[in-house]
Amino acid sequence: MWIALSLIYAFFNAFYQNYNDKRRYNGYMLGIWRGYGVSLCAAPLLLTTPLNISLNYLIILTLQGILIGFYDSRVFFASAKYGGHSGSGFMATSVLITVLLWWALEEQELEQLMHNPPYFISLILILCGYSTSYWQMMNVKLNKTAEQYMYPAVFALALMSILTRYIAIHGGNMASGIIYYLTVSCFISGIYNSVMYIRQPPVKNPTFKDGLWLIGLSSVLIAAKTAAMRLCPNPGYVVAMLLISPIIAEVIKRRLKITPSLVLTLSFLLLLIVLVG
Repeated sequence: MWIALSLIYAFFNAFYQNYNDKRRYNGYMLGIWRGYGVSLCAAPLLLTTPLNISLNYLIILTLQGILIGFYDSRVFFASAKYGGHSGSGFMATSVLITVLLWWALEEQELEQLMHNPPYFISLILILCGYSTSYWQMMNVKLNKTAEQYMYPAVFALALMSILTRYIAIHGGNMASGIIYYLTVSCFISGIYNSVMYIRQPPVKNPTFKDGLWLIGLSSVLIAAKTAAMRLCPNPGYVVAMLLISPIIAEVIKRRLKITPSLVLTLSFLLLLIVLVG
């Protein structure tokens, strides 16, 4: 189930990453639409779940909202400046970062894996092979300014993925975790983008229609991501599935080119699915 949900996440993310490629709207204003819009639309769902969250859980939701605001604005601005998937190659490292951070936080899981050396070594080799082949597949020449702009997003995605799993697991049932994410974390991301937008010079802002489209796209994406993170044993595996978004985008545009690095990337991903799925 987490594999199917991750594919849904990756599919909608293929549109999401390219959202501002041609529109070139202000990234912070898009974040405002996304944050407040998703939160407002999901707010009635709070009536269906008990509001008995702890302070620690609220802190996690808040931190997630700040990271969402930071990451989304980076994606939107990068899409307008460098193209929708221009920074995707750098995201290959986020798979390894997410997996390692999760093992550092969940030592019991790491200990269980180390009790089975052949399995553990195979998993490490597959993850390293996937990240390396993905980096080669997404070989995009960017200047140093673009690289410096995208690197923080790598760590933000890793932290967001781990926090998403905590939100999904500790929110009660699956529906509650999704609702808390959609309402609280997205609202906080709207606040973040509002503060950042005030500090920026005015540029082109999205239309009402584009804002509504973004809200709908984001809601489905977040719901699929949160559910997948709850069911998956390690959030890094969901991130690995997420990174096939550029491939999905190229298939939709009917311009996918079969290259050795593409075949290798998909092969490593299939091995990962077979091993951990």
